[in-house]
Amino acid sequence: MNKDDSILTKKQAKEMILFDKDDMAHTFYNAPFGLIGGDHSKKSLFKDIDNAYMIKKTGKQAQAMGHGLVVIPSEKCNQSDLLFVETKEESKK
Repeated sequence: MNKDDSILTKKQAKEMILFDKDDMAHTFYNAPFGLIGGDHSKKSLFKDIDNAYMIKKTGKQAQAMGHGLVVIPSEKCNQSDLLFVETKEESKK
């Protein structure tokens, strides 16, 4: 187990994502002026996860919105660079 249990392996993160019948998942960025939401394909999300610096479980606020994981693209990045991903119901706890 990781020292910080909010840190996920890439495998754990991929298993948490809620994909629809077309293999799309809802995501959002938290830009300074508001949330920017959209859908990402499984292929695109898996590429983002594979290239990520770290993947973590989100905090209570994002989890309450159904987005239980966040993809952190690099060690030094802005809040608006973080990709929040919708997760399966059992992953949101």
